[in-house]
Amino acid sequence: LLLRSTVLLSAGRVDEARTEIGAALQKDPNSGAAYALRSVIAVALNENETALADGRRAVELSPQSGAATIALSYALQANLQLAPARAALLELVELQPEDALAWARLAELHLMLGNLKEANAAAERAVALQPGLGRTQSVLGFTALAAIDTARAKAAFEQAVALDSDDPMPRLGLGLAKIRQGRLDEGRAGLEAAVALDSNNSLLRAYLGKAYFEEKRGPLDAIQFEVAKELDPLDPTAYFYNAIRLQTENQPVEALHELDAAIELMLDEINKHPY
Repeated sequence: LLLRSTVLLSAGRVDEARTEIGAALQKDPNSGAAYALRSVIAVALNENETALADGRRAVELSPQSGAATIALSYALQANLQLAPARAALLELVELQPEDALAWARLAELHLMLGNLKEANAAAERAVALQPGLGRTQSVLGFTALAAIDTARAKAAFEQAVALDSDDPMPRLGLGLAKIRQGRLDEGRAGLEAAVALDSNNSLLRAYLGKAYFEEKRGPLDAIQFEVAKELDPLDPTAYFYNAIRLQTENQPVEALHELDAAIELMLDEINKHPY
């Protein structure tokens, strides 16, 4: 049942996957793996409190499971508890130092907290353990991109795309790397490819809108920002980039409204989860 739910998730059939997980829990109410999967689904659906409860239950039932700890880390991240999420991964890599996915996830959390040196070290460790995994190469690419090592980032993202052509995230990274190199048309094409793979991803839509804005391709930029806001009205990214667009189009009042909305969304999340 859990294997079937995983396959359904990979195909985007979330409701059916949830049904299978429910059936698995009926058969085994103490399945940490089932709670971990359910937590990941809740994160994707912005059901953050449910995700956190399921993630903690997964770790409680399976304290040695890398999957359970990684699921909990995503739930903690969704609740803006980045330091506890990183602490959980630090414990995991100490217990399971050969787990490449754990190192990759730790690199992501270091990156979110602004620890570039630690992020790069964790990403390199992940790649050393499992270089043939698209996920490890992709994380290495994002750490290199954050360090403004664009050539290294581009090489890692290209490797990640070759290893997993269905994953939109390395295509996003590759597109951003090319844009940073001044190859705007190629970078934008990469972002379009990422959106084609995951058209319901608000962040991808926002970055594509920004690329269209840089190319001065209105109203395509505005359309992408509006789609991004509809997909995830709690993500401030599209509001922020749209404010920049409106300001350049001499619409200061509308730009200020969008900027205020972006700030308000960020402050709302901080106030909900101050730690």
